[in-house]
Amino acid sequence: MKKVIGLCLVLLISSVSVFAQDGKRGAKKGGNPAQRCEKMIADLKLDEKQAADFRKVEAEFREKMEAERKQADLDRRKMREKMMSLRDDRDAEMKKILTEDQYKQYLEKQRPQSPRKRHGRKE
Repeated sequence: MKKVIGLCLVLLISSVSVFAQDGKRGAKKGGNPAQRCEKMIADLKLDEKQAADFRKVEAEFREKMEAERKQADLDRRKMREKMMSLRDDRDAEMKKILTEDQYKQYLEKQRPQSPRKRHGRKE
């Protein structure tokens, strides 16, 4: 009887460790925002001035997005419109910083061509 209980305990502990989170929350999306920003800078081959401006615009964008997310009084549609407006503003700033080819590459990396899926269905 003690062996059966011991075996059950070992199986329970091992199953919990198998399903435990690995601590890489942002890794599925390509890392945290700072890592994604640095990867984009490397991919676009930006010079020092462009890279500094790029980081500044991205940081301001993240701050504004966080502020919008914290506002609970907006309904989903208004929040989505506001966030889309913030993205458009960021893209306009990026267009001023980047060359034409870099901007095209930036847009391709920002908005993948594949359609987004939600719960297994196409939107």
